[in-house]
Amino acid sequence: MSYMKNYRLLILSALVALALASCRGYEVGDYYSRGDVSGLVLKVDDEGAPLMLLSMDEVADLDADSALLWGTTYDDGGWRLPDKEEMAYINKYRSLVNATLARRQEPQMMGPNTYYWTATPCSETHVFACGPLGLKCFFRTNHSPLYRARAVRYLDLEHHNSDNKLEQ
Repeated sequence: MSYMKNYRLLILSALVALALASCRGYEVGDYYSRGDVSGLVLKVDDEGAPLMLLSMDEVADLDADSALLWGTTYDDGGWRLPDKEEMAYINKYRSLVNATLARRQEPQMMGPNTYYWTATPCSETHVFACGPLGLKCFFRTNHSPLYRARAVRYLDLEHHNSDNKLEQ
């Protein structure tokens, strides 16, 4: 009799653990996909709901003007070139971001000497780019250095709900 009781308790414990694991919210660096929206989670609310995503798509070899143009025409679904604060935030969490990118066999961000354009001007003629050592200001021209761009977007709260679970 005690064997059956222990067995039932073990099964119940396993089911509770499984239910709790499936209800876990998102964390920075998790992969998010729902409908036609997917990307890496950059910010979450207090309950673990994703608020901001980083695009899986990356564009290389853009000068400053091309990056700013790309950032305004990338997509009509809310994707855009990140501002300098958002790019600094991405840089801060790049190890989590890169771990997910590596699992998904995507190019990693912020490697040595790798810079990403931001949408933030530092003057009328200069724009910020962010690399592994932080932000730098570059002359805005089609002769500026060639760097990369990756878009971000904020999610509408209706875009996710508890039945959507992340892919690890």
